[in-house]
Amino acid sequence: MDEPHVEKAAIKKRLVAIIHGIIRDRGLTQGRAAMLMGVSQPRISDAVCGKVEKFTIDALVEMLTRAGCRVEITPCRGEPSQG
Repeated sequence: MDEPHVEKAAIKKRLVAIIHGIIRDRGLTQGRAAMLMGVSQPRISDAVCGKVEKFTIDALVEMLTRAGCRVEITPCRGEPSQG
């Protein structure tokens, strides 16, 4: 897997973990979480089960926004890969 795909997967994994934390911390059922985040219950199940490959970063950000979160992106400069 090339570096951009690895980076995207890591970002999605972090966003899914935040979604899972919101559900846990608020004591939401998957059905209530789905209503809050504007998706179906099976989509929430996919997130809770960590199936990050089923989501785009945009979709995860939208779910978090609907849950009342503000999402910020902070790029970090790294060394260019020697490909």
